[in-house]
Amino acid sequence: MSNALLLYNPAAGRFPLSEKRLKALLRNLYRYGIRAETAITQPSQDVSAGLNLENKDLLIVYGGDGTLHKVIPEAVRWKIPVALLPAGTTNVLARELGIPRDPERALSLVPRRKLQKIHLGWAKGRYFHLMAGIGFDGEVISRTGQHMKKALGMGAYWLAAQVALLKYPMTPFELSWEGEVHQGTFAVIGNARNYGGELHFTPKASVQENCLDVCLFTSRKRWRYLLYLWGVLSGRHLRYPDVLYRKVQHLKVSSDRPVPIQMDGELIGQCPMEFSSSSEGLQVVVP
Repeated sequence: MSNALLLYNPAAGRFPLSEKRLKALLRNLYRYGIRAETAITQPSQDVSAGLNLENKDLLIVYGGDGTLHKVIPEAVRWKIPVALLPAGTTNVLARELGIPRDPERALSLVPRRKLQKIHLGWAKGRYFHLMAGIGFDGEVISRTGQHMKKALGMGAYWLAAQVALLKYPMTPFELSWEGEVHQGTFAVIGNARNYGGELHFTPKASVQENCLDVCLFTSRKRWRYLLYLWGVLSGRHLRYPDVLYRKVQHLKVSSDRPVPIQMDGELIGQCPMEFSSSSEGLQVVVP
């Protein structure tokens, strides 16, 4: 019998975990030979420092990418593998790794314990497993509240993007890496190919690759952002003359005026900031 910690978000967007479903989940784990203790997290709660992973050989995360983001530091510190039961709004990492986006189907992967290492990004003293967004992207996240996501799902981001397109001042910032300096108004620093839904800002990125992919949009014209969106949806944006794409190990962002920055869908601050590809990795249960 192995020991695990099941961390769950009871208000997860697509599959809220009732007490009845939680008990059924624990029974299924026990049938698989896994004795699981439980811990609860809420969207506004920082749980990583309070997790007790001593004598545990598996961390099971029931929730979305935001829930996983919170526990990565402890999973890395304890060198413990993670089984993801996707129950969030978009479940980007599940898409990336081919994990079933139904938590009960994903649960069937746990007893096989097939693991894959994913590389991580690092900024502001914390890890990110998916992406960071600078400028316009950060503004969209700042306008997307938990209640909106709960009610509208991915529609909440599209609604916030429309408002940001009308109101965000398109403040320029500078990105620098390996002797290059470039100016833009929106950048995605991708550790993964998927961004959210069907959006692929960094289509050449992979969580299995120890580097970060940078996609920089340089125009300050609002109408140009409509073409950027079309380009991303059609997979043509890397052909645009005002879009720059690079693979880097380290980069810096700076600006004379405040520019919002998000990481894994959470607003984390403003410029200046540095990003790098971390030497640390995370073992994840995969199909």
